[in-house]
Amino acid sequence: MPTTMRRLAGPAVVSLLLVLLAVPGILLATGVIERGSVGSATGWVPDWDTADSQDWPADAVIYHVFVDRFADGDVPATQVAGSPADADYAAALTDWMGGDLVGLEARLDHVVATGANTLWLSPVNTGPAFHGYHPTDLLDVDPRFGDVEELRRLIDGAQERGVRVIYDLVLNHTSDQHPWFLAAQADCTGSEYVDWYRFSNCPDSYAAFAGLAELPQLNLDHPPVRDFVFDEVLPFYLDDLGVDGFRLDHVEGPSRDFWRVFDTELDQRWPDTLVLGEVWSQLAVIESYGDVLDAATAFPLRDRLLATFARGGDVRAVAMPIAATLDGAGLPDTGPPRQQTYLSSHDQSRFAHEAGGDLDRVALAYAAILTLPGLPTIYYGDEVGMTQTDALPDGADFADRWFREPMPWDDEVWASWDDAHLARVAAFARARTTTPALHAGRYLEVVGEGDVWVFERVHDDDRLLVALNNGEVAVDLGDVLAAAGWPGAAELSDAEVVVPAGAAVAGAPDGVAGVDGADGSGELRLGPLDATILRLPPRLTGPAPARFRRPPPDRNRATILRSPRCDPPPQAPARSRTAPPPPGIATERPPSGRLVAIRPRKLPPGPAWPRSGQRTRSAATGQGRPR
Repeated sequence: MPTTMRRLAGPAVVSLLLVLLAVPGILLATGVIERGSVGSATGWVPDWDTADSQDWPADAVIYHVFVDRFADGDVPATQVAGSPADADYAAALTDWMGGDLVGLEARLDHVVATGANTLWLSPVNTGPAFHGYHPTDLLDVDPRFGDVEELRRLIDGAQERGVRVIYDLVLNHTSDQHPWFLAAQADCTGSEYVDWYRFSNCPDSYAAFAGLAELPQLNLDHPPVRDFVFDEVLPFYLDDLGVDGFRLDHVEGPSRDFWRVFDTELDQRWPDTLVLGEVWSQLAVIESYGDVLDAATAFPLRDRLLATFARGGDVRAVAMPIAATLDGAGLPDTGPPRQQTYLSSHDQSRFAHEAGGDLDRVALAYAAILTLPGLPTIYYGDEVGMTQTDALPDGADFADRWFREPMPWDDEVWASWDDAHLARVAAFARARTTTPALHAGRYLEVVGEGDVWVFERVHDDDRLLVALNNGEVAVDLGDVLAAAGWPGAAELSDAEVVVPAGAAVAGAPDGVAGVDGADGSGELRLGPLDATILRLPPRLTGPAPARFRRPPPDRNRATILRSPRCDPPPQAPARSRTAPPPPGIATERPPSGRLVAIRPRKLPPGPAWPRSGQRTRSAATGQGRPR
């Protein structure tokens, strides 16, 4: 039996299990873990106690947790061991440090406090590596993280707070310590598992992720491997555990046909599943996966966000590629996957480090991705001002250790949080999840060059004006908008402040002086490295003037925004959902016989998020669903 729960047997083990399951409650009751506390040394408390939203996944804001570094349920304050004061700290970051599922469950209220409504869990499957990307059993949890029941309880706890959960699923490869791979190497002529991998000459020559011998690549075009994925892996996560979606690791590894069949399985059996993919490539390659992914990590855009907001570059570096992803109405093109926008990650440096520790720049960049089209993601710790203790050159061994430092819960070990920064990021995140104009509205650029970026987000009669000042001096928004000839400039006198600017300007305590001005000047000023959201009166007469509607896409301009790093991309596949697979690939399989406990979902599913504008049919209802 592959899971921890199924391996347990006998009265003594059952008694021990009951004790272990009670541990989180004991810790909470005794105050070892303070459930609901926002974090270390913070006095800020959000105005909301649930992350529940009405339009998921269109309104999703993701909080990305690296489990081994986030919270340890076995110690006071859930503080993961290790600090820069330790002589062996750099070495410790390359190994297990103690974060676990119980600790993360105890800190779920902090996830809600960030304004996010979606939790991205790094892999917690059994395997030799602390990061979870070297799996030896996709149907079990490594005991250093916890067990399957603790994972199930974490997911339930998140969903009870309105937080959806997406799981980081590794299908491209396994660890070389996986029983299948060991069996194949031990018997190259007789083992059925030889065909489960991509051997060119068993036992020692085989395809592997990034050429790393410890990560042999699975043969996902082999029918028994597909049976395992579709009949055991997907039901385990979607039915038994009840996750709401997947982040798919290394999408470029498996064949396009595998992903089309994977997508068909989800459409027919779990049509409300969010699918986010890692396609680490140039924009054209990323866009070519629009038939199988809802969203894809926006690697090229992240480089531009760094150049603009971390280093003070022209806002056009971000405004132009954003505009290139939209149709003539200012809505996302339904062909390519939506851009999963982010600043920091487990694979790339902390944004605060790149910005020289300037949290005003970090907050401004988060204000941008939380108000622009896309799927915004907050990397754990960014919201409280985390940076890096050190850095190594790209390509150095374990250079990514510095992107994965422990979450600072204990202010006796780590510097206290920046409460104002947390409140700032959370305010924009919460506005995103609760305001249709921000997560589903049209994008209409007003000003987008130099230091100032101003745009409208419009949904039905709701009109928001978002203003970002990437410069080191304050600006008068009225002057900026009048100079641009924006027809709504006269409406500023009736604007409502949705998210105030964060730095006080011209004597206004909330950072934005009303149109009468703190000094009676009638100015509406925005401080340096600051942002605000204003609600404008409904426009009662016709659409916006043509000048402020996005023109049809200039494909030549879009082309020059793409990186030349990769070979020319393959032709994008047809958008058909029902195209037959190549001969020999099974799409209808008998049940595997595996018993999986099916539980009702905690939250009703939100409306489906269109991928390509086509419709497929649910196997259960026979009714078409927009996908």
